[in-house]
Amino acid sequence: MGLVFQYGCEKVLEKTPDGQTTIDKVLNNYNRTKGLIDVAYNEIYQARDQISFVHNTMECLTDNAFWAATYNAYEWHNGALSLSNPVINWPWASPSEQLWPDFWRGIRLANNAIKYLPQSTVITEQERRTWIAEARVLRCWYYMNLLEFYGPMPWIEEPFEPTYMGWNELVRPTYDELASKIEQELLDVINSRVLPDRQPTQEARRVDNGIAYSIRARVLLYNASPLNNPENDQNKWRRAADAAQDVLNMPNYSLVSMSDYKRLFIGAFSTPVTEIIWRSWTDNSHINNANGVDVGSYPYASINHMWNCGESPTQELVDAFEMTNGALPVTYDDATRTRVTVTPEAAELGYSEAAGGDPYANRDARFYINIVHNMMNYGVPYNCTEPYIIETFVGGRNGFNDVISQETQRSCTGYYSGKDKQIKYWGPGGSQGHEPTHWVFFRLAEFYLQKAEALCELGDLEGAMTALNVIRQRALQPRLQDVPGFVNTQEFIRERIRNERRVEFCLEGQYRFDDQRRWKILNETNRFVTGMRITKGADGKFSYERKKIRDYQSYTDKYLVMPIPLEDAKKMTGLTQPAAWQ
Repeated sequence: MGLVFQYGCEKVLEKTPDGQTTIDKVLNNYNRTKGLIDVAYNEIYQARDQISFVHNTMECLTDNAFWAATYNAYEWHNGALSLSNPVINWPWASPSEQLWPDFWRGIRLANNAIKYLPQSTVITEQERRTWIAEARVLRCWYYMNLLEFYGPMPWIEEPFEPTYMGWNELVRPTYDELASKIEQELLDVINSRVLPDRQPTQEARRVDNGIAYSIRARVLLYNASPLNNPENDQNKWRRAADAAQDVLNMPNYSLVSMSDYKRLFIGAFSTPVTEIIWRSWTDNSHINNANGVDVGSYPYASINHMWNCGESPTQELVDAFEMTNGALPVTYDDATRTRVTVTPEAAELGYSEAAGGDPYANRDARFYINIVHNMMNYGVPYNCTEPYIIETFVGGRNGFNDVISQETQRSCTGYYSGKDKQIKYWGPGGSQGHEPTHWVFFRLAEFYLQKAEALCELGDLEGAMTALNVIRQRALQPRLQDVPGFVNTQEFIRERIRNERRVEFCLEGQYRFDDQRRWKILNETNRFVTGMRITKGADGKFSYERKKIRDYQSYTDKYLVMPIPLEDAKKMTGLTQPAAWQ
């Protein structure tokens, strides 16, 4: 907000924008004036494994990945979320709350820039107009983040004065009211033509019209979703479809080929990628050491061991990846998801979980980028010549770990996360030859799948499949109409669009966390997760056993929208808690 409540409203509000000097000295100094917009960027999270907890990713709060040990992900799935325990926090900080104050602080800093930049005497008129436009987009970014976690919040345009006493008068708007306000604000900036459609490479961290269009499209899609649109207002879906199309209409962006897919996540920030609309500007390469593969057991050279394998893909995520013919590999025989029937079309391509079989051949090309699996060639470490072969079977160098209560270098699911990881992070004696890793905030693929989802809900099944097939065919998968068992119904197409989002954006950020909630499917997806325990016989053949990893308690309606932290809720009696928390 104009302040961060838990951090002590009076102290925060008494500070001038840079926290050290008076406002007139800021406005009469070029660098300090520019600092008004620069600090408004500072609350943007730069690492996808620094949100839930230190090195915990949001994927671990979903059914996509499992994190061993009794940290935040354990508490989350143990049902610990409450008015007094936000779970997504950093316990050693005081106060420990993170997301709520950080997003409001971002709004406050953006509002400071919007209020004070017009008063500066040391910047050009073009700089003034540009920085104010950027601040308005950033304010919408922080509101979008609040929406995704906490639901709609009052729209605040002014930094609060220290004497402000109207906290109890603030009321929670509807989701549609705030979504409409964000849309209006972004369109106003876009139509002013102050910002470029796409920033030049040297300014790629700064917001532009492409980012403004992207925020608008995501907000409107979530506004139309079942959680926020229980009456299934078709106009909301139409607005969402149109907003996605506005992004797709921009000539500045295009999908990369499948051969360049990894470049979406790995490469120098100064090297533009046609599909990326916005990404973090801080190198995230540390994620190899906290959420990847332990290469320390490399047999040909002495390589350091990693800290933690972190996010370990679940069997449920693995099952979401189709075969190359478009068939899903298995159907579940019972509620435990440990007994399955292999689909005939998967069996035709060699899928088998029988002893000596191979469940990992002939899968969607994205499977081999996202999921590190048994006997996979992980590549050659830096300054080495021999490849590192993954062994997830019991007793193998990356063998299955049955102990889930502590940090581990070995996966408890039988899989490792690969999307934004690279073998060159590891080399003998601590040497490294990797490229930077960046967290992608928006990329063009999102808006093809947004359009597909919205058109499906509008009953335009042909249009939905046309948009969906752009992403499928980039991944070298057949058109949806050509997959085994295709049925031209809204229900079938809806489920495959949702599956496509899961596969395309897995291990990438908040997508699955948001999708499970806005579709209201937590009760179906977050009761437990499974993995694949592989053993190797004396004859060298592998045997496969699906295993439940852990039961979850994170599937109730209380997990759909996070509550306002208790101390702040006491200060704002007019701002109601989400329905499940009342």
